[in-house]
Amino acid sequence: MQLERVTSRSSEAGLAGWIASNDVTLFTMVLVMVIAIFLHSKLNKGAAEQNALAHQNTAISATLAATARELESARQLLAESKDRLTLTQAERDQLQAKLVEKLTALAELNAKLDALVAEKGDLSRQQKTLLAEKEALAKEKLSLEGARDTASATNVSLQSELESLTAKLAEKIAALEEIEAQRDRLAKQATELTTLVTALKTRLEEMNVDISSAKQLADKTAEDLRGQAAAADKKAEDYLADLKRATEMLATLKLEKQQLQTELTDAERKRQAELLAEAENNRALVGLRGPMRKVAILFDASGSMRQEGAGGSDRWSEAQEITATWLKHLNVQECVLIVYSTDVRTFPNDGKLAELRGEQGALMRELLLQQLATVSPGGWTDTHAAFQKAYEYDVDTILLLSDGAPSKVASGVYQDELAQQIYQLCRAHAGIPVNTIGLGNYFDKDMSNFLRTVANLTGGAFRGE
Repeated sequence: MQLERVTSRSSEAGLAGWIASNDVTLFTMVLVMVIAIFLHSKLNKGAAEQNALAHQNTAISATLAATARELESARQLLAESKDRLTLTQAERDQLQAKLVEKLTALAELNAKLDALVAEKGDLSRQQKTLLAEKEALAKEKLSLEGARDTASATNVSLQSELESLTAKLAEKIAALEEIEAQRDRLAKQATELTTLVTALKTRLEEMNVDISSAKQLADKTAEDLRGQAAAADKKAEDYLADLKRATEMLATLKLEKQQLQTELTDAERKRQAELLAEAENNRALVGLRGPMRKVAILFDASGSMRQEGAGGSDRWSEAQEITATWLKHLNVQECVLIVYSTDVRTFPNDGKLAELRGEQGALMRELLLQQLATVSPGGWTDTHAAFQKAYEYDVDTILLLSDGAPSKVASGVYQDELAQQIYQLCRAHAGIPVNTIGLGNYFDKDMSNFLRTVANLTGGAFRGE
């Protein structure tokens, strides 16, 4: 037992010695392994960082390349800009002068624009003023027409009263003549009575009759006769006084009549002046050009004029309504109506202009419109023949109402050759403005070009209805 214990103790001591002898080696190995692990991890980390740096280097290289390309492009652009900007001093001065001119022109345009804006404002105010004046003139026209009607009624009343007084005066003159005749008869009777009294006195003396009683009877008779004569004289004086008063009243009435006629004449002159001014304003508002004193009105009466117009009625009715309105409100003194389609007709048909002034003017205007209303549209549009007919008259303005361009009978479609012939006619009579009025679809290319060209060649105006 003691030996085993010794042996055991020796083994433990040997193990302890072995462990003690191997501690340094074991520690060294552990340390080496730790250093190896650290170096391995450091190596792995360095490899990862190197890969990241390689990627960054690649990206930076690409960025540098792109930047180099952009820098080269910028250099080229800078070179081009430098080439473009290398202007001489003269060119810069010229550009500066042009810039100054443009700025001056711009300033002038701005000034003109301001002036046009101001003028537009003035025109707007003038338009409002004209409209107000037109309304005032319309009211004054109604007032004057009422005054004229009243004056006419007063004139008729005075005329009837004058005729009545004239009849009464004639009656009184007849009565006075009758009184004069009666007085002559009474004087004759008095003379006869005096002769009779003388004869009676002679006879009574002869017959020894009491003269005194006969004388008293004669005196009484003479007194009665003198009383009748005095009454007749008084009645005659009364008639003469009435006659004098009637004569004075007649003179007064004649004076009043003259005054009324003078007032009516002044009012009529004023009215004519106002109508003339209104006609001029109406012409300006309507947009027509030309003197508008001697006017030829050309009516397109082709078959297309039966079509519906802008106002709902057919185009032929619209043309008649426009003409009636203008003839009434414009100061047209003489005119002729020329209706054309396949053929050409004129109203009046005697080759003369119709007189629209004076008392017969209104009747002639109505007669012309009635004759125009009898026309039935049909056929083609022979505008050339209508212009030839219009230029045969001594006119200062032409109005053309149409819904289409000129066409020949054979085709019925627009013919540019025919339009050129009309243009030549217009150029030959350029002093006579032609105002063209488009009816229906005046946006049609051929129609609008034709009507605008005719108006432009003659200094007229184009209107679309």
